[in-house]
Amino acid sequence: MYLNNFEAKDKICEFTISLSKSYSDSYKKSCNFSELESSHIHPTELSTLALKEYIKRYPIPTGSIHMSQEIEVLNKIPYNSILLCEVILESSKKIKDRKIVVLTTNARNKKSKIVAVSKGTLMVPLS
Repeated sequence: MYLNNFEAKDKICEFTISLSKSYSDSYKKSCNFSELESSHIHPTELSTLALKEYIKRYPIPTGSIHMSQEIEVLNKIPYNSILLCEVILESSKKIKDRKIVVLTTNARNKKSKIVAVSKGTLMVPLS
């Protein structure tokens, strides 16, 4: 069963992500954000890259539903930043034939300061 080896508040994994200007430009274009002028990373870009890295390590089971995503950027994140992301299991609760999983990702800059927090909620099958 998904993430059964972890308990609430356990760190699931840690990884770094690189937020390059060229990737950011492509991301903005693909999301129709290209009209936004900014010298900083768009919050959904950060969340998308972090989710991509997380899924490499812990693939989400077939039949899962991504129920919600909250992103709070605490400090502007400039282009070409490298962030250390730590994924924590906030909670996991069985409901009938499903499990609701809440994951928090803390993104830290090179000074170890948390610059963004993302919280995602998944509904995954029990089997």
